[in-house]
Amino acid sequence: MTRSNHAACPAPCGLISGTLAVGAGLALVGAGLLTQGPAPDYHHVFWMASALCLVALGGVIAVVPPSRETTGGRIDWAGAATLAVTLVLLLLPVSQGSTWGWTSPWTLGLFAAAAVSAAVWVAVERRVDQPMVDMAMFVHRPVLFTNIAGVLLGFGMFSQFIGITFLAQTPRELAGYGFSASVRGASVQYLLPGTVASLIAAQLGGTLVDRVGARVTLVAGSVSGVVGFLALALAHDTGWSIAAAGVLTGIAVSFGFATLPAFIVDGVPSHQSGIANGINSIARSVGSSTGSAVITTLLASNLLPHLPAGAPPLPAETQYTLVFTLGAVAFALVCGVALTGLNFHHTSPSPVLHTGGPEAAPRNPEQAPVPTATSS
Repeated sequence: MTRSNHAACPAPCGLISGTLAVGAGLALVGAGLLTQGPAPDYHHVFWMASALCLVALGGVIAVVPPSRETTGGRIDWAGAATLAVTLVLLLLPVSQGSTWGWTSPWTLGLFAAAAVSAAVWVAVERRVDQPMVDMAMFVHRPVLFTNIAGVLLGFGMFSQFIGITFLAQTPRELAGYGFSASVRGASVQYLLPGTVASLIAAQLGGTLVDRVGARVTLVAGSVSGVVGFLALALAHDTGWSIAAAGVLTGIAVSFGFATLPAFIVDGVPSHQSGIANGINSIARSVGSSTGSAVITTLLASNLLPHLPAGAPPLPAETQYTLVFTLGAVAFALVCGVALTGLNFHHTSPSPVLHTGGPEAAPRNPEQAPVPTATSS
């Protein structure tokens, strides 16, 4: 066992990040319950989300203390605006491509516009004295590979959510597979076990980051994800098998989310850890949106023939096997990234990536490092 001389992300940090998977799972369960009934209304979901945002905002103002480190500098309004435009132009066609058509003028035009906007954003960030995002951070090894892992984890998480939800609601009497579940039944019976497992695993994942290191924890979670998705791909004909596999994939997502902040904090100077974690959150969102688009496209690409008149279009069962296999591949790639691209042990502090402005000062020398035991 070796100890990092770098300030590492403690267990509470991993717990907080791991609960992102719990929130995502509970959101789907809550949405299923709110849209259940003779007159379902999706507006209830957005009202619930708005109320939760207000509660979270009030909690932050009342409970979260201000940062003890101040770096000064100006707000990079131009960088923030161009990044926002780039993300909208990218995620809109990703989420709507299966509806518009992947070769439609709208889809291709927005992808092209996103590429142009991204180039403008990079140019803006390279010219300002105090950029919101230091471009060198993207190619810095810990940040680059952590973001790759974030994209893959987001992809895998929504492969589980959407794949299980659609499979559970498939009418068995028409398709010959599925469970004919209602929206509420799919949420509570088939998604909730994985969400509960994520909640427990979030606490365990944060503890494991401190005890055995982020790399080992991420590998363990990835293996759990591979096993869970392979079980879904090969045996998805009973309710208990779906629930058991969902528990494994839920653990995998929570372990993954618990480790990512640890890699970020260990790999960048303290004054850049906030924006680096923010970019990683965006990477997870990009992976989730991409996963949603890919899965819905796959499920719509091979439909069952000879369905009764008026029946909804239903995918062939082999499409679900393909979807869950892609989830297993995503977690196998996460494991590969953890083993080859990420290292949670440094013999010297990370270099200061940004070279301009007073905010480029190194870590506070008076801040005592938090030694973390990691596997060598």
